[in-house]
Amino acid sequence: MLILVVVAASVLGVSALSHLRAATPDYREGMVSDERPISLNPLVGATDPSVRDLGSLLYRRLLRLDNRAVPVADLATSYSVSQDGLTYHLPFRTGQQWSDGRRLAVADVLATVSWVQSPGFGDAVTAAPWRDVHVRAVGDGVSFDLAGPRASFPAQLTQLPVLPLGALSAAGARALPQSAAIPMATSGAFQVVSTTSATVTLFPNPHAAAAPHLNQVEIDLYASFADAAAAFRAGSVDGVLAGDPLQRAELAAAGGTVHNIETFRFVDLLFNERGILADAAVRGAIAASIDRSALVAGPLRGMGVAQTGAVSQGIAWAASKQAASAANLAVAVSALDAAGWTPGLDGVRVHGATRLHLRLAVADVIPLPDVAAGITLQLARLGIATEVVTMPTMALRQLLVSAGGYDMAVADWDNGPDPDVSSFWRSTAVPPTGFNVSGGQVDPFLDQALDRLTTLSDTATRVTAAAAVSSQLADDLPAVFLETPELSLVVRPGITVSVPPVGAGGARFNNIASWHRG
Repeated sequence: MLILVVVAASVLGVSALSHLRAATPDYREGMVSDERPISLNPLVGATDPSVRDLGSLLYRRLLRLDNRAVPVADLATSYSVSQDGLTYHLPFRTGQQWSDGRRLAVADVLATVSWVQSPGFGDAVTAAPWRDVHVRAVGDGVSFDLAGPRASFPAQLTQLPVLPLGALSAAGARALPQSAAIPMATSGAFQVVSTTSATVTLFPNPHAAAAPHLNQVEIDLYASFADAAAAFRAGSVDGVLAGDPLQRAELAAAGGTVHNIETFRFVDLLFNERGILADAAVRGAIAASIDRSALVAGPLRGMGVAQTGAVSQGIAWAASKQAASAANLAVAVSALDAAGWTPGLDGVRVHGATRLHLRLAVADVIPLPDVAAGITLQLARLGIATEVVTMPTMALRQLLVSAGGYDMAVADWDNGPDPDVSSFWRSTAVPPTGFNVSGGQVDPFLDQALDRLTTLSDTATRVTAAAAVSSQLADDLPAVFLETPELSLVVRPGITVSVPPVGAGGARFNNIASWHRG
């Protein structure tokens, strides 16, 4: 703790620290975190959402996501891509400074990427998309050379915070994981002035792109949502992020105002085509009978958006604009009748000696079991019996890869901020990725559409390709897309906040410079 106060004193001065001890924060947020102390380096411990979210307050990227999830200028003024799709160039905005007054330079970008690519970085998931990228300083900015065309690369840049590493030695870079709880200079709206195992206190960054109205922000760390919610009810914190409908309802009942964010995730009903669901007529009947609006209004309590295509509604610029159609039971019943599935004495349809009894697997993560229960009720109207089996998320993933032991599964997937869904739906992929988790037949037309979505950088072309992917998947029916989950920032009266309509958890801080009391 002494080290952290000395660091703060060197930046802020003694009078500012006296103010820190006496002042009441303008905004306190209760944040659930497993990290103690929490990492102040957003690239260390990034598997914990709280680390990523806190990092959004502290660090900028070369590009950021706008309100439609389009990558736009941030530290860079723009970007361009070569005709072969292999080189991206980003002019660097001049005159930028770190919170301690040092110049924010291209060298910091190069050093951040170099560290992520280094053998000792330690986070394989974050490092994976950077392994085949070469970065170099060029003229007025920085260029990235890729091994192959990757239209998602601008979105990838929005996920990499640029850190103040340009002057760091090799030994200093190797020590970054061990020093992650010690504040560094920042480029975002705020800088860290003190931190304990339970609290991070922030002051405005004097060199921020936009000066915040809030003079002091306090992040209070809690081991569970229940603890954070109790602090919210007691008035000890002003805001808490809700991750599911029950959490949102609890905070709203305590007098909070709800601000929703559509995520980049999607929930689907995945079919295993190796058994009864090899029958396309059964899959089609199920798809026709699903009432997405009823699922959103019922099990999800309004905390989600109906999704009909392959692209999450949170990726607004590329997502389907088609409204979710109402369930069509007449079409579903006719399809089953025509395929020889007739109602048995108990109401469950049969085909010869086979009963239409399906095993529906789902992770035991709220609200997914309730969604599965809602689907069960909808399918019962068709004469389809469904047995719901809940299990831990990891067990569900293992079950899907094993290709047996289930007929359908309700699952929540995170696609990230780009509409490239090829890792989920390429028909020639081998489990655990791609179409063939479902066991469906290879579809070269689907794969061609995915290739265009993956490699072509023109926006209009990608929107067309995304629509083609959704159309092909609607024909093949390896799954039924259900909804795009939402996150909700719930705040107490007395503070005015603005959040973007789309994004991940950290996006709630995108507009924090405009937040104010009253």
